Order: sequence, then structure tokens, then C-alpha cells
Amino acid sequence: MDQATARQRWMQQHMTSWLRLAATLRSEGWEAQVTCEAAPVQVEGRLPSGERFYFRARHSDVSLGIGGEDPADIPEWEESESHEEASWLPATDGEAIIRRLALRYAGG
Repeated sequence: MDQATARQRWMQQHMTSWLRLAATLRSEGWEAQVTCEAAPVQVEGRLPSGERFYFRARHSDVSLGIGGEDPADIPEWEESESHEEASWLPATDGEAIIRRLALRYAGG
């Protein structure tokens, strides 16, 4: 397999894993849509409790903004974690981080 084909296959798997995560979150009551799967990774929607959220992984930072008129711009609450190469964050790592940050938010 040549390098271009390998890269294309990797991107397809990467995108599919993020779409699968969004479907899992939706099955748990989230409204979640992947708006960009790489550079940066972005997921937007509503938590099961109804608050709007914006999740973004870019450079070496992964953040979750919640609430406000536009949580992507000026959220009422926001926390972040560092992650090497966050722009290409694997969905398995992203799932752990989004859940951890949402729990921090819920814990107040």
C-alpha cells in the first residue's frame, strides 16, 4: 500500500471513529455532532441536561466549553486538558476527555 492510500485509510478510520463516538453520546441523551474530525477536532451540541457545549482539540489543548450564547466563543464554563497532537486526537482519547470534563462541570 502506498503512502497516500495509507493516509486516506487512516483518515477514513479516524473520521468513522469520531462519528461512532457522536452516535454513542446521542444514545446517552447528548445532542452531539462532529463538525470537524481533524485539525481541529470539533464536536458541538447539547449535554443531556440541555446546556449547549463545544468540544475542541487543537495543537496540544483539548477544551470543553459549556453554556452561554455561543460556547465556542464565550462559554459560561470552560476547562481544558493538554494532549500531545490534539489536532489529530483519536476518538478513544477524546471520549475519555469529553466525559471527564463534563463530569467536572456537573460536579460544579
